Amino acid sequence: ALTDALFWGRDNQSVNRPLVTTVGDNATLISAGEPQFAVAPGVRAFYGRRNPDECGWEIGYFGIYGATATSSVTSFDPFLQMPEPIGTDLTSNGERATVKYNTVINSAEANAFLTRQEWRDHSQSWLTVDWLAGFRYVGVEDAASINMDSCRADDPELRTNVAYSVRTRNNMFGGQIGVRPRWTWERWAIEGWAKAGLLGNYQEQIQDPLVDYTGFQQRPGLSATGTETAFIGDINLSVIYRLTDVWGIRAGYNTVWINGLALAPNQ
Repeated sequence: ALTDALFWGRDNQSVNRPLVTTVGDNATLISAGEPQFAVAPGVRAFYGRRNPDECGWEIGYFGIYGATATSSVTSFDPFLQMPEPIGTDLTSNGERATVKYNTVINSAEANAFLTRQEWRDHSQSWLTVDWLAGFRYVGVEDAASINMDSCRADDPELRTNVAYSVRTRNNMFGGQIGVRPRWTWERWAIEGWAKAGLLGNYQEQIQDPLVDYTGFQQRPGLSATGTETAFIGDINLSVIYRLTDVWGIRAGYNTVWINGLALAPNQ
């Protein structure tokens, strides 16, 4: 059994389309790919059984919670607006705009593996290799919003706020294969894994109604669903120090690549 506290950064791979522009020349001030994520917390846990030179099994979970990216801009000359097709008439004399992007990721897996263990005389160490195959679920929930504060052209003292947001859900199911070697000597061990999965992705996107600064609904809320083929690659490298025959501490680096997602800013 193992449990890891995780600290994740995420790369924003959204299409680089304009989200906030200037009135008049339509210069882009914030694009969908601009907000960058800060480090977000997460957790990973595995439980299973390994029999040397035999088969084994495991179940595992990892999650990333509260990953947030934000970009803001303030301008009075020229004023700000949301570009088409969102709607340049939604705001009046926009002065400050904030784009926020949030992500939550949950993943669960169940694997069976074949273990091979060898004693290395020259290094006085054990080499253990697990060849694994199994089932994996990955859920990715995205939310992106544009929030714009502006003054009313007919009354500069009157302030309004216009907000627009889009959400997406990705539910991915499929199989994965991988390998996990572990090199153990004295109280130390180095362990790593590489996994690759091909998943079917059921996608959903929900767009809020477009309501302008006067309170008029220019477009109702919209939603759509679809399917896509997704890929996940999962790589880990960890160093382990054994405290007792049962307990050890581990630290390492992880990278996860997920392709075929419906991202909220792209909607």
